Amino acid sequence: MKRLRVSLVGALTLALAGSVTPAFAATTPAQITTGFSGTAYGSYIFNTDKTLTSGPTASSSMSCTGATGRTSSNTAAALAVPAVGNVGAATTSVKTLLTTTGKRIESRSTINGTNLLGGLVTAGAITSESAAEKNTAGAYSGMNKTTIADLKVLGVAVGANPGANTVLDLSVPLVGSVGKITLNGQEKRLVNGVYQVSTTALRVEVLKAGLPGLKIGTDIRLGVSSANLTPAQAGFLSGTGFTTKAVLASGLLNSGPTAVVYVGCSGGAGSANVAGVNIPGLLTVGASSTKTSGVLTPQPKSVVTNSLSGLNVLNGLIRADAIKAETSATRAAGAATATLTDTSTFTNLKIAGLPAISASVAPNTVVQVPGLGQVTLHKVTKSSNAIIVTMIEVVISQPLGALPTGSTIQIGYSSTGVWL
Repeated sequence: MKRLRVSLVGALTLALAGSVTPAFAATTPAQITTGFSGTAYGSYIFNTDKTLTSGPTASSSMSCTGATGRTSSNTAAALAVPAVGNVGAATTSVKTLLTTTGKRIESRSTINGTNLLGGLVTAGAITSESAAEKNTAGAYSGMNKTTIADLKVLGVAVGANPGANTVLDLSVPLVGSVGKITLNGQEKRLVNGVYQVSTTALRVEVLKAGLPGLKIGTDIRLGVSSANLTPAQAGFLSGTGFTTKAVLASGLLNSGPTAVVYVGCSGGAGSANVAGVNIPGLLTVGASSTKTSGVLTPQPKSVVTNSLSGLNVLNGLIRADAIKAETSATRAAGAATATLTDTSTFTNLKIAGLPAISASVAPNTVVQVPGLGQVTLHKVTKSSNAIIVTMIEVVISQPLGALPTGSTIQIGYSSTGVWL
């Protein structure tokens, strides 16, 4: 890796890795067997103790599938992160394609400008792109690309197309070097049968003290994309479970997810337990657990169960002795869609001022709770392949503790899916 001073401009060429050829080949592009996974997000800003966490924003993802012609996209508004600076609106996408030469996955992230660290780093539009392809001969190839318009570091202009993994010293006047900036960070590699391509357009790492309000270990990542080709399999599983999660109206993560467990694409079992959860000024939860399982034979199946006890929101405004969020997805041989189940329940759920609520609340029941906001009970979202259940989702209508108006709290979450 080549370290450059700020006054130097990165090279204009992008490094491309050579092809990697496995043992098997196909006759036509449509006959190629592969799985896809990819992500793209606008920004992710955090420090090592996670007292600062923002993002990933505008996150798009594609995983657990071997199908072409699929697209995931997302957007996010501009945001300001205390002591870090301003990040422009973000647009991201991930898509899978059948090309004339093979099967391909592409991911892309664009941010409409940034101003970081009090103007030490400024830029116009920031774009990163990653792509991975497998051809009929079984060979892999990848592409990384970064474009950063009007980039300036300490007031010095830097070229729009920096060379791969260009590193600049982040040196502050009267303080000295406090970290480093990596432009067009990229990687291509084949690991355990997975061909991985990733690109980070701009990354700032704080390695020493000297920037007001920022701890050593603060990491700022803008314009991140990845594209991966995975081994083919009979089906691809997905699933997530957690107890609580709170997101500020600005998109910053305030708390959670707690007791979170994910289902891997190839299945397996997982579990997590927490003795209790406390979101100050808002809610407490007693013991909770999440359990997941997934198998590919005799037929692909994913199951996620989150169980929690002793919920208390705003000193009794909402109470429940127990909540279970439980979903499953199964795909029979030759079936075009998955069989989805939802066996979620409440035990002694009570909302102040409302009549008693049964254990099996109708899906997507919405109530307005004075002093709290809009509450959706047993929120259910389904597609042909997946199901998502959030047992309680609150969008608050007034500031509560550290949460401003418009923030969202999720309690009791389970999602499962089976994909081709």
